Amino acid sequence: MSTLLQDVAYALRMLRKSPGFTAIAIVTLALGIGANTAIFSYVNAWLIKPLPYPQADRLMVLLSHDTKQGWTSHGVTSTADFVDYQKQDTDFEQLTMWTQWFYNVTKDGPPERVAGGLVGWNFFQTLGVQPMMGRAFIPQEGEPGSSHVAILSRGIWQNRYGGDPRIIGRTITLQGESYTVVGVMPEHFQFPLMGIANIWTPLALEDKQKADRANSWFDAFGRLKPGVTQQQAATELAGFAARLEKLYPRTNTNATTLLSSMTHEIGQEEGTRQLFVLYWLVGLVLLIACANVANLMLARGARRTKEFAVRSALGAPRTRLMRQMLTESLALFAFGGAAGIFFADWSLHWLGEQIPENIRGYLVNYGHVDLDLTTLAYTLGIALLCGIVFGLAPAFETSRFDVNHALKESAGNITGGRAGVGLRRAFVAGELGLAVVVLVSAAMLVQSFIHLAYSSLGFDEKNLVCAPLVIPKTKYATDADVRNFYDRVMTRVRALPGVESASASEFIPLTGSSTTVVIHIAGRPPAEPGEEIGALYSAVTPGYFGTMKIPLIRGRLFGSSDGAGAPSAILIDEILMRQQFANEDPIGKQLEFGDAHTVGTIVGVVGDVRFWPQEEHPERAIYVPAAQFPSPYMSIVARASGSMSNLPVEIRDAVWSVDSEQPLSKVRPYVDVLAEINTGNRILTQYATFFGLLAMLLGAIGIYGVVAYSVEQRRREMGIRIALGASPGQVARMMLNQGLRLIVVGIVTGLLVSVGMTRAMTAILYKVNTSDPITFLAVAAFFAIVALAACYIPARRAMRVDPMVALRYE
Repeated sequence: MSTLLQDVAYALRMLRKSPGFTAIAIVTLALGIGANTAIFSYVNAWLIKPLPYPQADRLMVLLSHDTKQGWTSHGVTSTADFVDYQKQDTDFEQLTMWTQWFYNVTKDGPPERVAGGLVGWNFFQTLGVQPMMGRAFIPQEGEPGSSHVAILSRGIWQNRYGGDPRIIGRTITLQGESYTVVGVMPEHFQFPLMGIANIWTPLALEDKQKADRANSWFDAFGRLKPGVTQQQAATELAGFAARLEKLYPRTNTNATTLLSSMTHEIGQEEGTRQLFVLYWLVGLVLLIACANVANLMLARGARRTKEFAVRSALGAPRTRLMRQMLTESLALFAFGGAAGIFFADWSLHWLGEQIPENIRGYLVNYGHVDLDLTTLAYTLGIALLCGIVFGLAPAFETSRFDVNHALKESAGNITGGRAGVGLRRAFVAGELGLAVVVLVSAAMLVQSFIHLAYSSLGFDEKNLVCAPLVIPKTKYATDADVRNFYDRVMTRVRALPGVESASASEFIPLTGSSTTVVIHIAGRPPAEPGEEIGALYSAVTPGYFGTMKIPLIRGRLFGSSDGAGAPSAILIDEILMRQQFANEDPIGKQLEFGDAHTVGTIVGVVGDVRFWPQEEHPERAIYVPAAQFPSPYMSIVARASGSMSNLPVEIRDAVWSVDSEQPLSKVRPYVDVLAEINTGNRILTQYATFFGLLAMLLGAIGIYGVVAYSVEQRRREMGIRIALGASPGQVARMMLNQGLRLIVVGIVTGLLVSVGMTRAMTAILYKVNTSDPITFLAVAAFFAIVALAACYIPARRAMRVDPMVALRYE
């Protein structure tokens, strides 16, 4: 122990005597370790921390699987199947269901649309959590006709209801009806697959819904009994599904139910792939930073050859010298790790400011990602591991020398001979290769983001304001009530000053919600038995396509003649026309759609629209007149002729002039909607670009260090060459050639690795060819220029070597 303390004290003293070397090494490590720690904090919160429920490993999610098509989706195959599973399954303590829901909250403040969940009565019992106040739902509350009850999140209890301690038993108004509050959940409680929820109400299925084997509109999960494995429960579910397939071949053919752990399903949620790509990129940057520091230590160790030779001559064994160097390495990496924590803390604050609340709250454990003990232990572990791994090579190489030869060298010429030169070059070539991988990945992500942000949407998003509305069925019970409400609202919105045009649509592109219907062209048999064609469906008011500036391709748009009672009219998009009417005119053709098998006439074809954020190809879509197919779920879209600064407030006031209790959520310019949609990709691109530039800088520093060290080491050789007639240019080219070989090796290696790395990123790239030769060559050329510039600085110094000075010590 006393020897170890001596080594530590000596290491600290030596680091203090070389402030330049110490500062550069610590800053380099702080950037690498800090960035790694920051991203790991999200990985830890999302995927490593156990879910905040008792024995969360027993929570299993039910998935629908089509054995013929091969696709898998959340939820069970049908409501009736789930009821059968609940009655017959013996491997689960509890099985429950849920679906995301939105509530119009009125009274006790301004009208507000609040995200929540419609859940089975045993939802909270299955998770194993209890309200902090009140109670969970009871079985009677999951039956049709039961009293209306609700459970609140702690957040809405405090923010809307003022933290009223008498909230239990209090009546609140949801969807225009009275609900009794029976519980308040603890702080930070959220269900990972639901997103942010602030209100939960029990799902009470009618007998007709319980018998429905054709549809499923909710997801399901359960808690396994103690001792039951996932495989056992999955086998039993598959057996049930097989029996149901035989009993109900019309609805259950090719349908089965799979089982997945809840933790695994969280790992499949949106954003996981981006997070892992970022994590691998910062891992590569950390390796580059460590290799750079190892190079610095090799160069510094070479200059201390005289010191180590004297210590060896005085009796210090080689293992003692190696231990001293390793102690210095660990001390250096420990300081780098400590500094990295501050950089990580800053990075987390920056990320927190960039991520919108709805996305930040979607992260597991929920809405609070911080430097907890696990993350700090990770930082300490990675610093020590890197210190040992990247400290061993310099320690081994520095302690390997000829004592007699080293002592004969004059102090002014000691550079360590050629010991470690090959290792330093290998480190630099590796650095350059890793830097190329990071740069190519960053370039791909930048291209993807540019395509995503600036590719055509199929409509003009500029000067648009959108306002989602959901009117309660209790207040607007009939189709006539719904039509009348939206007619009055649109009349007032169109009359607003500065509004060029306004309309409404059931589904606004890129907003993340849609309805898909099965369509069938009348008089045409399916290409294959049982084949179904799906298309997105939206009811729109007259003027919608003009407001959105979606072009009319042929036929006509909806007008006043397409009102209630008129023959059903349909508009289709271009892709549906190309796929189903390639050699004929669709105008006048009959189209059957939906569960009710409604038949309508195609009256026009409109342009394709991008409905999903990362959809490379438009999806089939049909549009129907809102007057003929009224929906309580509509979004107002208004195009401003000038400034939009006051338009959101004016639209809100126009709606409230019709119904003062109607909530509006997120009335805002459409460009803000797009900005939020692109937030994840924007942050990923920004971070990847930063890390790419950092990797390039570290790689350039590495190649500069090797060439500069070589110039210093070969100073006498260059003096002799110049004295014998070599021109300064020849000497400079000799040094540049040395650097060029390393650059070529590093770039070629990096490009080969990048091919595999970018293919792994295919799922998160938009309209980017992962084998694009132009991108690879552009990155290689750019990086080669930067690296050559780094080589030129020490090579130019070699041109100025004075042979008299260089030979004076011979």
